[in-house]
Amino acid sequence: MLVFVVAMLVIVAAAELFTNAIEWAGFRLRLGGGATGSLLAALGTALPEATVPIVALVAGAPSATQVATGVVLGSSFLLLTMGTALTGLALVMRRRAPELAIAPAQARRDLGSFASAFALLILAMALPRPAHYVIGVLLLAIYVAYVTITLRGGEPTEEMPDPLHLLRRHSGHDPHNAGVVLQLAIAIGGLVLGSKLFVTGLDQTASALNISTLVLALVLVPLATELPETLNGVLWVRSNDDGLAFGNIAGAATFQACILGFIGVTFTPWQPGGGGLLSSVLTWFTAVVLLWLLRHGRTRGRWLALAALPWLAYVAVVLTTGGHIGASPG
Repeated sequence: MLVFVVAMLVIVAAAELFTNAIEWAGFRLRLGGGATGSLLAALGTALPEATVPIVALVAGAPSATQVATGVVLGSSFLLLTMGTALTGLALVMRRRAPELAIAPAQARRDLGSFASAFALLILAMALPRPAHYVIGVLLLAIYVAYVTITLRGGEPTEEMPDPLHLLRRHSGHDPHNAGVVLQLAIAIGGLVLGSKLFVTGLDQTASALNISTLVLALVLVPLATELPETLNGVLWVRSNDDGLAFGNIAGAATFQACILGFIGVTFTPWQPGGGGLLSSVLTWFTAVVLLWLLRHGRTRGRWLALAALPWLAYVAVVLTTGGHIGASPG
């Protein structure tokens, strides 16, 4: 229990440092709020889940394939459902403006890219091994196009962020670039450390409950690795930075679908079994519904909160079946 408490404290502190530093990085690079959230924040907070499949495959552990496959699918699933839902709840609590307001182009860009990439991941499950390499290349191409379009779109923000937390007393309201980089490095290190501590506690729990490795990767590991994105989204909603909040979640999900998806389809057999297929379909369905809700760039927080239902339903199925629906056939 102490491990969970320490992990949560580390993640909360690191997330606050990270959001503050990312705002300054986007301001200095003359990026719009959507681009800052979709690219800078998404790449930074995606580091914890990106390391898990890579380390598992490089180490060559017997369960490496299941862990990598489960993290690739489970990270996007939990982030797009529970991450969006918690952001929706934060909007509901923001009584004076209880709806998300972003540029319609940002919603189409982020969710459209994610849905396209994830559809390819689902398709790859039914295709022979040689076709996986083609899909891997297509996933990388989607992400390159996504980054290009994101950098070209949106006007740079002119409003100066809050003072840099780490050097608030020494740098005033206009910190040196080195200070921004230092705070980012400390924040990312804290996010990775906190997530790993959280995973350790969850791993011990899963072993005690005799839950399968793939289900652990699909359900439990993402609970830790997606905490940074989710917490950042809530923090940005509280400061009325809706473009940053949504871009952080949807941008990280797109990174996962394209880059982690490339790792999955290229370096594993990509046979997630019934549990993986079910989570994948629910993930893609959630993305399509969110794309429809945000077609005009606005939606109420209470509707976003309903995004939790697919993930909760999946967890209910896992518990009902004893945690073995995700067992891989190979």
